[in-house]
Amino acid sequence: MEIKTFIITGANRGLGEAFVDVLMKRKDCFVISISRSITEKQQNYSVENFYFLEADLTDNILDKKLNIIKKIVKGNEICFINNASIIEPILKIEDISIDALDQTILVNIKSTILISKYLLLHFNNLKLSFVNITSGAANRAISNWSLYCSSKAFIQMFFRVAESEYKQHRFFNIDPGVMDTKMQRSIRESDFPDVLNFQNLKKDEKLKSPKVVALEIINTIK
Repeated sequence: MEIKTFIITGANRGLGEAFVDVLMKRKDCFVISISRSITEKQQNYSVENFYFLEADLTDNILDKKLNIIKKIVKGNEICFINNASIIEPILKIEDISIDALDQTILVNIKSTILISKYLLLHFNNLKLSFVNITSGAANRAISNWSLYCSSKAFIQMFFRVAESEYKQHRFFNIDPGVMDTKMQRSIRESDFPDVLNFQNLKKDEKLKSPKVVALEIINTIK
């Protein structure tokens, strides 16, 4: 049985956690979670199928922490799921702090580039798939979401350029739609012009289940 390694950022909650739950039901997957913390359920997974790489994506030594991946990858195929991102602060541009700007760049942009670069540098001889969990916000201007919209658009284009440079590998920009997650709760509790639309999505039960979305994406990229 051929093993495939999945590397997932933000795997401790929301869609990232759902990816892990789906993949752990399969015997041909080895998951590396790059997250700040691990869930109680994930603590009980076998080391044969799951590895927790504790890392804060705002950490300036993230590139050094990635070196462990060379020692633990299994199989001849790797799939990187770029899932982690932050939407805060939801503010007008004039109110954004320098710290908030730096944090968004580190989490939503720099960490993705560092992980992608690492895999292309050290595993270019293997089958590589890169999956960017993007958003409708990457293509639509939403007031008070300047950092989130622009960072999502940035990585979307980064993956398109990467695809043009590395035609032997696969690159995906996948918009999962609006899901029932902590991020959505944070959005509904924020103050911005379109907040009512997001509140109505919850009220009208139009939010997707992260587990359903995770399974759909896994089936799409297999």
